[in-house]
Amino acid sequence: MRIRFLLIIILLWINVCYSATTFQQTLTTTVPAAVNITAVNTALATGTINAAGGNSSSPAASFRLQTNGADSNYTYVVQAKLLTTTNTQTNAYAQIGAQGYILLGNNSPSNYPTAAAINNITGGNPTATNNANVIAYPITNALNNLSSITLTNLPAYGGLCYKVTTGNSKDGTLTQTLGSTPLLNTYSITNDRAGVYQAIVTLSANRNP
Repeated sequence: MRIRFLLIIILLWINVCYSATTFQQTLTTTVPAAVNITAVNTALATGTINAAGGNSSSPAASFRLQTNGADSNYTYVVQAKLLTTTNTQTNAYAQIGAQGYILLGNNSPSNYPTAAAINNITGGNPTATNNANVIAYPITNALNNLSSITLTNLPAYGGLCYKVTTGNSKDGTLTQTLGSTPLLNTYSITNDRAGVYQAIVTLSANRNP
């Protein structure tokens, strides 16, 4: 008698299902307000004065202002300074009536103007014999792609200065040009010594708190 063993092999296929899990992250960063100011057309900042009558060739100070911020982020200020006999810088802007002026001072230490000479002009009633070695010229301001410029008195910035706003612009220029004719009684061929006359004009961005 033969006994047969039937071997049955059952293969069980187990289907295992895997589910996909997704992790998501959002990266955020903040770009702070920033500003960049450069002097442009610097060759135009140098000119000449006619010795006979004091007429200038109308030099100009020009700046380019770039920012990614709003006017609330910065206070933009144009200031002008000149040196006096005490070797200190003083404000070189004046306002007479509605007109703004810039004062150019002799740049030779032996011929620096006195504080009294500057005050004689800024007081609004200049006399040539009392303002030696400093000459005042009217100024005009031209804006390209900027919003406004206003002559104002800001004690935090040394008194008279120009406040600039950018508006919606993020890239613009400002040019401040001297008029050709000096303010009456601020130039005298006998009282103003020959030499280089200058004022230092700066445009600064001051971050607001």
